[in-house]
Amino acid sequence: MTKNYKKNIFKIIIRPKLNIRSRQWWIKKTVYLSIILKSFIPRENKVFKNSIQASILLTTNREIQDLNKKYRKKNKATDVLSFHLTENEQLKQKYLGDIVISVQKARLQAKERSVSVEEELLMLLIHGFLHLIGYDHEKLKDEKIMFSLQSKILKKIMLT
Repeated sequence: MTKNYKKNIFKIIIRPKLNIRSRQWWIKKTVYLSIILKSFIPRENKVFKNSIQASILLTTNREIQDLNKKYRKKNKATDVLSFHLTENEQLKQKYLGDIVISVQKARLQAKERSVSVEEELLMLLIHGFLHLIGYDHEKLKDEKIMFSLQSKILKKIMLT
């Protein structure tokens, strides 16, 4: 492995009994994903000139529903949540924030979209990451930008 591949920006937490790919698979994919994500980040974004971290929690519908209710006042399970710091906090702490993904939702959505669970999980991770760095999809214009970028990144990681 080259020096670049050793730099993974993600800390991975997998809840027990989720019956998903091994931690080694996740580490390998997220190392590649870290490099790919950095290549899509505008060079002028000063947050990414430093070494930074983000965490990924792979969990259940129940836990993500509890978080969604507590922080977004929506009492339902969702596929992915992102909790980001302000840009100043990100710079100071060298920490982007947290991404929480429901593996159960990912499985259901993968089946609906006729893709592998791994592809769906990676897509949700990319989606969460884009939220951490400031992308949103509240407006149609922003949605087009974010989802286009999300697709480009996913295609690139699926080739590795």
